[in-house]
Amino acid sequence: MWAYALIATGCINWSYQRGEAGVITNSAFVVIPGLILFAITFNKTLAAKLNSKAAMYFWGVVGGLALIFAFIN
Repeated sequence: MWAYALIATGCINWSYQRGEAGVITNSAFVVIPGLILFAITFNKTLAAKLNSKAAMYFWGVVGGLALIFAFIN
């Protein structure tokens, strides 16, 4: 669900700021981590590693920073 939240927030950010310069880059900073996380779920080996505390912490920090960036920008 975290991947979907990142992708959706990036798309919403792009939609609301469509007239701004650099909106694609700003939205990509949010969408790309979501797409990477979503793609990882299709690989059984990598998906199993997502259950570790380190991976949860890593993606929590990456996603949190991406969401903060989206809301501030």
